[in-house]
Amino acid sequence: MDGITLRGVVCVLLALSQVGCRSVYQFRCTSNPSEVGVVVREQMLGETPCSVKIPKKSDLIQDGQIEFVFCLPDGREKKRVVDLHDLKPTNPVAWIVAAPFLLTGIGLLWLAGADKNDEDSSPVGSAGSKDAGGRACSALLGVGTLGIGAGVYSLLGGDADSLNDYPVRVDFSEPQEDGK
Repeated sequence: MDGITLRGVVCVLLALSQVGCRSVYQFRCTSNPSEVGVVVREQMLGETPCSVKIPKKSDLIQDGQIEFVFCLPDGREKKRVVDLHDLKPTNPVAWIVAAPFLLTGIGLLWLAGADKNDEDSSPVGSAGSKDAGGRACSALLGVGTLGIGAGVYSLLGGDADSLNDYPVRVDFSEPQEDGK
């Protein structure tokens, strides 16, 4: 039985490690005026304002960069090249997988703190002291479960710095700068 359990845990961990490969770069494209087409390598991705998600291993990325072309209906274009070397991709699946652990940990910590006043009024050695032990156990389980959730989130490529979309903006009322 222990061999089957260990094998199952290893299989789950291997599957979760592959989920980490689904990391994406998230961009928030805006422009003046709005409703400008956003194109990357001849692929229309939306109209401003829009959120654009590009997978870390996408063929839209060339030499660690993405070139956004903003196109007005009258044919005018402006380009913005984004260097990805300093940007961190995020993995939305990391939140989905880690959330049950994080929520359970928070729930256990909440239970550990619930009805604390009942314990203070109980004499030592009464049933209240048993309840205090249960709350301490819940608190330890809560902290441990939160730790597991944080570990899973990190393992899958989750990163708090990458949760926000990176801004990419053009203003057609400003002159074009160096062909970018």
